[in-house]
Amino acid sequence: MLKIIVWVLVGLAVLVGGVIAFGLIGRRAGETLPIGNVDFSTLPDGEYTGQYKGGRWSNRVRVTVKAGRVTGIDVVRDILFRQPEVTRRTLEAIIETQSLEVDAVSGATITAKAYLKAVENALTGEK
Repeated sequence: MLKIIVWVLVGLAVLVGGVIAFGLIGRRAGETLPIGNVDFSTLPDGEYTGQYKGGRWSNRVRVTVKAGRVTGIDVVRDILFRQPEVTRRTLEAIIETQSLEVDAVSGATITAKAYLKAVENALTGEK
């Protein structure tokens, strides 16, 4: 009986450790992720798809450009632990300011940067 309890505890410890490790993958890179500025006015009309790969913050977006303006951003594949309010506020800020130089949502800097980077990658053709 004691062996079973020990194995269950070891199994739980491994599981918890794995969950914590997975949650941290991409965190350091996301904290220092540089976001370039893109001149939206020079972009041809069309739909652009881009992604950011960074652990649980990986995402894919589709950006619509009309008359040199970003008119829409759709999340094609969302981050693992979704934060709908952060997503909405970040993408609306890009469209309102017509820039990637927007303030990150407090407490969700990595999430906001992940969306910003995916939009940047879409508009610059980066992978």
